Amino acid sequence: ESFSLDLDSTSEEAVQVRVYDMIGKLLEERSFGASRIELAQFGEKYPSGVYNIVLTQGSNVKTLRVIKR
Repeated sequence: ESFSLDLDSTSEEAVQVRVYDMIGKLLEERSFGASRIELAQFGEKYPSGVYNIVLTQGSNVKTLRVIKR
């Protein structure tokens, strides 16, 4: 199983998505175009657990916590 992101932004800056495990190890990093990330898939090969997703766009940073069962 995987999880997906659907992000809509009015900013023209690219979005960087980083996925970390709970001990802080970077598992995946991707960059997307400015306007929209639609159903970007992550975590297909990750084991069950808790993951932090850090979205960065310019000076804006948002952290999400995801539980994969």
